[in-house]
Amino acid sequence: MPGVYVPRRSNLAGRNVAGTLIGKKPDVQDAGGRRRRLLSVRVSPKDLVTGFVLRVVAVVSFLLTVPVNGLANSHDAAAHPVLMLSFSTTDTILLAVFGGAMSFAILSAVWMIRERGSLNESNQQYRQRLSDLRATNERLEALVNVSDQRTVVWDGTDERPEILGALSKSSGAPIDRQDFLAFGRWLTPDSALSFEEALSKLRDSAEAFDLPLMTHIGGVLEAQGRVSGSHALVRFVELTGERSALSQLEAEHARLNATFETLQTLFHAISSPVWFRDSAGRLFWTNSAYANAVDCEDGAEAVERGVELLDSMQRRSVAKTQESEGTYSGSLPAVIAGDRRMLEITEVKSPAGSAGIALDRNEIEEINAVLRRTTETHAQTLDHLATAIAMFDAGQRLQFYNSSFQKLWGLEPVFLNSTPTNAEVFDAFRAGNKLPDFPDWRKWREDQLEIYQAVDTREDWWHLPSGETLRVVCNPHSQGGATWVFENVTEHLALQSNYNSLMKTQGETLDKLSEAIAVFGQDGKLKLYNPAFARFWSMEAEELDKGVHISVLNQQSATRLTDTAKWDEICEAITGLYDARDDMTGRLEIDGGEIFDFRLIRLPEGQTMLAMADITDSVNVERALKERNEALEQADHLKNRFIQHVSYELRAPLTSISGFSELLADKQIGALNQKQKEYVDHVTSSADILKAIIDDILDLATIDAGAMTLDRAIVKLKPVIDRCHDELAVQFEERGILLETEIAGGAAEFDADEHRLRQIIHNLLSNAVSFSPDGGTVLVRTERGPDWFEISVSDQGPGIPDEIRETIFDRFEGRNIGGRRKGTGLGLSIVKSFVELHGGTVRFDSEEQRGARFICRFPISSGKAKRAA
Repeated sequence: MPGVYVPRRSNLAGRNVAGTLIGKKPDVQDAGGRRRRLLSVRVSPKDLVTGFVLRVVAVVSFLLTVPVNGLANSHDAAAHPVLMLSFSTTDTILLAVFGGAMSFAILSAVWMIRERGSLNESNQQYRQRLSDLRATNERLEALVNVSDQRTVVWDGTDERPEILGALSKSSGAPIDRQDFLAFGRWLTPDSALSFEEALSKLRDSAEAFDLPLMTHIGGVLEAQGRVSGSHALVRFVELTGERSALSQLEAEHARLNATFETLQTLFHAISSPVWFRDSAGRLFWTNSAYANAVDCEDGAEAVERGVELLDSMQRRSVAKTQESEGTYSGSLPAVIAGDRRMLEITEVKSPAGSAGIALDRNEIEEINAVLRRTTETHAQTLDHLATAIAMFDAGQRLQFYNSSFQKLWGLEPVFLNSTPTNAEVFDAFRAGNKLPDFPDWRKWREDQLEIYQAVDTREDWWHLPSGETLRVVCNPHSQGGATWVFENVTEHLALQSNYNSLMKTQGETLDKLSEAIAVFGQDGKLKLYNPAFARFWSMEAEELDKGVHISVLNQQSATRLTDTAKWDEICEAITGLYDARDDMTGRLEIDGGEIFDFRLIRLPEGQTMLAMADITDSVNVERALKERNEALEQADHLKNRFIQHVSYELRAPLTSISGFSELLADKQIGALNQKQKEYVDHVTSSADILKAIIDDILDLATIDAGAMTLDRAIVKLKPVIDRCHDELAVQFEERGILLETEIAGGAAEFDADEHRLRQIIHNLLSNAVSFSPDGGTVLVRTERGPDWFEISVSDQGPGIPDEIRETIFDRFEGRNIGGRRKGTGLGLSIVKSFVELHGGTVRFDSEEQRGARFICRFPISSGKAKRAA
């Protein structure tokens, strides 16, 4: 078959031309706050032309290949040896398609060139916009970060706000941003409170504000609160010059308004009428008590109607006095709620007007009448006491005596009613041979009369020629007088001496008795025995001292007793548990024909005493001692009841005296001269001292009655010590004594009754001050252990003598060291009672001339109140 020329088809594949990435456009923030990244794409003309040519070649190759193949398939190869170029209808269509493709390619190239120019122009605009935004941001930061203002921005969340700018140190605002947000630390309390309220309203309800603020060092700032979108902004601007002065005046004006409102509230709360007048003498404010006194609804109605509390004549008298003296103070009658009452009027005048107050004197007069009746009642009560009492005034003249005083000394009523001096009364004692002969009578009398210059109560013992013994207590009055109490303790001392003698005799008797006596504990072990008991059982003292059990003696009884039944009953009675523990009596027969009468006596705490012999006389002695002991306890109980009753009766008039002395010291009632003020201060001080003594006596009586409970709570010691020091500040200052406090780590608080703990520390400090030398130091120290808590008070005084160490915590055991009489002897007794009520103990360490140290140790308990035993 002849060959046919067939042109080779070109299989040219086109290639995609990709754009060249020439760089990234910086981030740009759109209107919605989102940041977008712009890309700049650059396509070169060479790449565009190359792409276009490749696309044309590919299309031509495709068109030429299709007709040739078609011709080879439709004509015989032998009939057409040579391919002739001729175009059919199909070729024309293909050429048209080729032309359209060429046009599309050219248009695409033109569009891409134009699009590239548009992209370059947009990129240039975005770059310019970014540059403008950066410049604007730098200008805003420069405006915000100035040195005279600071801005705080909250974004509506609970995250920490953003702080911009700064304030100078002279403004008083801290530089540290965290410290700056603690507004209450560097703003004054009023400014901090106002700012916190305004800030809360700004963030919660978008209420803007402009508020002047004061710092602790006197700086003035203006806080400007605004809201922008979801952000709250507060700008603090430091004010200077006139604006600072204006802000200070505004703050002072607000403070004065608040102070005036507080005073108005106070005046409305008191029951005494109060009024204010302007410079023309017209009422412009009154309190509620004034309105009630003049039958008005309120103070505004009284001002509007001009209703006066005093009549015109009284007002002219008040005005006349004010013109000459500036202040009026006096008693004037007035009609209040239909009743005519006597008022104590005090009105002061100033250039801006005047102010006055009216105090009702009727109640004071009624209280004075009650006080007089109470005094008369107490005088009648004292007159019926068996204890002799005499009272002398500041001039040392007798003002009161009871019948027991007259009977004790045998003085004539005519003499006593003539108000003799104390020295004359002593001379009458001596003339009646009632006092012992003193080598230097004049010196003894002067020593006794020194009580009028003393401040502490003095106690002494007088042994009269008649054989009587008197306990003499002299209590100086703050106003200069003194009260003498003469207690006849002759019978008491005799009973006490007899009791001590009998107790000693009993011990000696038990050792010397031929009867066998033994005491067994609740566990059946031997607790006490006499030599006769050891001889009875033929046992050595060393063996019995070990506390042998009664079962050992039961084994001995089998060899010594003819009948052990009785001894078995004794053993069962000693070791058995019975609701009714009755005494037993019986007889024991011993091998060898000896017979012992025994008596089993029940003792407290489950103990049992066994007496094996005829011990009838010993039992009688014991009963007598018990009866006498009960008599002493009854006498002491009656004495405590009497003291408690008198103390309760003295509290009411004492409270009145304290109240009146405070009223007299009040300048609103009337000014006192210096001497009068000293007298009033003495009255107040003496009333406080007497009240403290009465409270101490009542506390001891309550403890003795077993009725005192503790109100336990966690007590911080430092405030308690400071309060006790404040109560004794006068004593500390007069003696120039310093108080030092050492609170160990972990010993700043513990569980106790705060009121009783304060009494403990107060009494210990009072005792330390009394015995410390002038200019000394008192030390209060606290320590804590695993299960205990200690409070100690040390002084630099002369120490505690050996002769009073055993009785230092006894009641009414006052000390007299260094020529100073200290207290009533109740302070340390109360300390011991209250410490033991807490379940603790108290002890002291002392060396001669090196001071004393009292240590109170408390157990660390669960905090429940403990009832006094």
